[in-house]
Amino acid sequence: MRIPCRVSHYPIVALALTALGGWSQRASAQNQPGRAATKVEYEGWRRYMTTCARCHGDDAVGGIMAPDLRKTVASDSASQTSFRATVAEGRPAKGMPDFKSSLSAEHIDAIYAYVRARASKELPAGRPRQQ
Repeated sequence: MRIPCRVSHYPIVALALTALGGWSQRASAQNQPGRAATKVEYEGWRRYMTTCARCHGDDAVGGIMAPDLRKTVASDSASQTSFRATVAEGRPAKGMPDFKSSLSAEHIDAIYAYVRARASKELPAGRPRQQ
């Protein structure tokens, strides 16, 4: 009598589920509202997440220690020039360190582009899709 061995089917099932999972993630990313990020905005998101998110919150929505940057940029109270100066020099009286030694002007401008796109609701929350 032959006893079927179901164990041999696990790799096939696992492969199928993995493929389906990858497909559904791509499909959901394509159905995300908003547009894809430009290269500069995507780099800005990457820099933001490693440098700013700890205090200003993921997606620039504000945190316990620092304000919602979307509101600051949307209200035009922070032009790109003043944003760059604030990030480079910090706000020591408010607890914000300076980033002039760790971020170039290009990096700060990329962060500004990302926050500006979030403020205008062109980019949805979360990891942005790339063009």
